[in-house]
Amino acid sequence: DRFFELGVYFHNPFNKWSKGIANGAATAVLVGDAAHAMPPFLGQGANQALQDAYTLGAKICEYNAMSRGEVVVEDDEEEPDTSFGRYLKEYEQTRWFATFGITIKSSFLGYLETGGIEGYYARFRDVFFKAMGFVGVARKILL
Repeated sequence: DRFFELGVYFHNPFNKWSKGIANGAATAVLVGDAAHAMPPFLGQGANQALQDAYTLGAKICEYNAMSRGEVVVEDDEEEPDTSFGRYLKEYEQTRWFATFGITIKSSFLGYLETGGIEGYYARFRDVFFKAMGFVGVARKILL
């Protein structure tokens, strides 16, 4: 038998996902694991990175449309914040709750799979799934 120890790291979910660099002349934006690394127990890392990229792309398109004057502001509306930073903040706000929820669920599942005193939770999981397979729940759900 061989044992490989893999690092599962927790990143602070409250860190900002974008930052001005080069004295504000450019902005670096994080997506995927760079922005919100999550434990691998739900297998959602690549899915979340794709959703991040799509959402960021949509926000960039909105900013470009606004910059070209394609977005009409109603007369009774206040003057909107037209900064690129606003759109980056909207990207982060849109994606933060989804990724935070998945991170929490994945952490919990990882603890169930690997944690507990002397592997108690892992043994409980194994017995639970074996019992569910025996009574036919897996067959009804998966087939």
